[in-house]
Amino acid sequence: MKSVKFVGNLLLLLVMMFIVIACKSPEEELPFETIAKSGGGDLGLTTYRDKKPALLIIASDDDVDALIPSVLTRNPDLINQLRHIDYDRFFAILVLQGLKPQGGFSVTVQRIVRHGERVNVYAEFVSPEPGTRRIQAFTSPYHLVAVSKRGKWGQQIHFVLVADSEKVAETAHFIP
Repeated sequence: MKSVKFVGNLLLLLVMMFIVIACKSPEEELPFETIAKSGGGDLGLTTYRDKKPALLIIASDDDVDALIPSVLTRNPDLINQLRHIDYDRFFAILVLQGLKPQGGFSVTVQRIVRHGERVNVYAEFVSPEPGTRRIQAFTSPYHLVAVSKRGKWGQQIHFVLVADSEKVAETAHFIP
């Protein structure tokens, strides 16, 4: 009788573990392509003046309009490119490294991974090597990518920017 109860409890535990594992959203690598990226020595497209990194999500023309006065003021061609994205199939992510006192800094988006209602954006932040020659002007390194909206969206998504294995920025945005 004890062994039957033990086996029953063990089976129940195994079924519950299977349900928990099956209900977890699988990790999904999201394909993306670069729209624009600042080099290590140029002044960049943005007027982003915060020293902290930022993660901006652009999922519609209204989002583009909202960024024009505060971030996207220097490059009308880039604004035009953002306006021509098919927001039914894509959204854009702008990763900003933060205001730097000189050139030689850069940011590169390496991977974008979705896990249910959370998207992690993995980026590499590069600083100039000591003693290297660089422009002596404020720069605002960025990487702008278009991300495929394959799969189910139509909900609020929590985005996290991870650089050097550390969470450096996060935001939430509704992705239609």
